[in-house]
Parts: sequence; structure tokens; C-alpha cells
Amino acid sequence: MDEKAKRKRHWSTGEKATALALVLFLGIFVTFFGVEIYASSTEPRFCGSFGATPCPGREDLNIISSTLNSPTNITIQIISTGSVQFSLASYSVQNANGRVYSNNNWSGPTIAPNAIRTTDLLIDGNIFTFQSGSYYTITLITSRNTVFTLTIKA
Repeated sequence: MDEKAKRKRHWSTGEKATALALVLFLGIFVTFFGVEIYASSTEPRFCGSFGATPCPGREDLNIISSTLNSPTNITIQIISTGSVQFSLASYSVQNANGRVYSNNNWSGPTIAPNAIRTTDLLIDGNIFTFQSGSYYTITLITSRNTVFTLTIKA
């Protein structure tokens, strides 16, 4: 074997210190931004991340159940999982064919945090009617313009 192929690289003390500092910096950088990315996916973006910034109230809801009452009436039971009270202001219902019925002049329920509410969604029956076993996309809009999209089975 050639003599040059057997030689190993020896790092000077300065090179070792520089490499160690670089590795430590990269480790801290990756850890910090990993925590920030995780935190922003579970909470409102950067809310309270860099100090005692108060977080704004959050509107959120989930559907518990739906009941088909007639071809133009479906009852939904929803729960508020947010941190503030809100009112529902309008809704739309879309069928599997993409036809949409909207009610923008609706005075829906006011829902407190952790409250369960039952409400009827009525359609006029001209665009489509509810069919048992079919899926519908319900869009609920709050008075603060937060949009919730839910899928239900009639």
C-alpha cells in the first residue's frame, strides 16, 4: 500500500473547538425551531411563545350527531370545544352532486365553551332534498366569521 493512503487526518485544537461549536449551535438551532413548530401546530401561532402575551379566545366546535327529520329538515347536535362563547350566524348545506343551499339570514344558537346545542337546519327543497344514507357537507359561520365545515350522514 501507498504510504499516503495509510495516513489519518489529525485535527488541531482550534479545528476541534470550531467543529464542536458548530455541532452545538446546530443542535440548539434544530431543537429551538422544532419546539416552535410543534407549539404552533397545537396552539394559536406564537401565542405566548415569547413572553406573557395573552392568547385570544378561540371558537371551535365539533359535531356529535345528526338526525334526519324530513326531506327538508335535519337536526345536528354540536359541542363547543373552544374557549369563548360564540353565535352561529349562517349555514350552507352541500349535497354529493355539489348543489348548495345557503341560509345567510339565520339566527342560530349562541354556544358557550363546552356547551352542547341542538339545532335544526332547514332547506327549501327546491335545489335538493335530504336523502337517508347520503352524505352532506355542512358549513357553519359564526358572527365573528369563523367557518366550520362538517360532514354528516343523513
